[in-house]
Amino acid sequence: MKRNRKKQTVAMGCPARQRGMALFVSLILLVVVTLVGLAGMRGTILQERMAGGAYDRETGFQAAEAALMLAAQDFTSNPSTWDNEIAANASDLDCSNKSCASNPSGQIANARWKSVTSGTSASEFTAIDSSNPPQYVVQLLGDCSSTGAGGGFTGTTDQNEGGPGGSQLNNQGTCYRITARALDPTASVNADRAQVLLQATYRM
Repeated sequence: MKRNRKKQTVAMGCPARQRGMALFVSLILLVVVTLVGLAGMRGTILQERMAGGAYDRETGFQAAEAALMLAAQDFTSNPSTWDNEIAANASDLDCSNKSCASNPSGQIANARWKSVTSGTSASEFTAIDSSNPPQYVVQLLGDCSSTGAGGGFTGTTDQNEGGPGGSQLNNQGTCYRITARALDPTASVNADRAQVLLQATYRM
């Protein structure tokens, strides 16, 4: 006996198209998270740079202050030595013609700057970077004598006289300017360092 088998055809429907909304939202969220992370990283780096700059400036100020004090000690103890130095390098150190820049750092030859001696004695200073010590220079400002008087003193051409007990105030002398800097700004290793400059004027 033969059996007739009918072939049955099953119609297969086309698969529904996938909608990409979930993928799109995921990409947007990924971009947002990335931007937030980059912003936070940038803020952290900026804070670190600010903290580093503040620390560098503070240490530079301390170094320049120490150099200024030691320079004053050196100058007042050996004024003739500096007078000879000024006479030998008048173009850099003689400002009696009022032609010198207010900020001599970078204007005076590096050979004129004297580095602070490293050590622990009263005339020495131990810098954080011993290969890059603070420096100072002394310049002649010229005669700074004044005449007349004030504050109840009786003035003469060379001194102010008067006051209780016959006190006297000498107002004649020659002025010198001491400039101290924390580091040499012309050195390539100091390109990104804080530049700290301190000055003091002395009348001898």
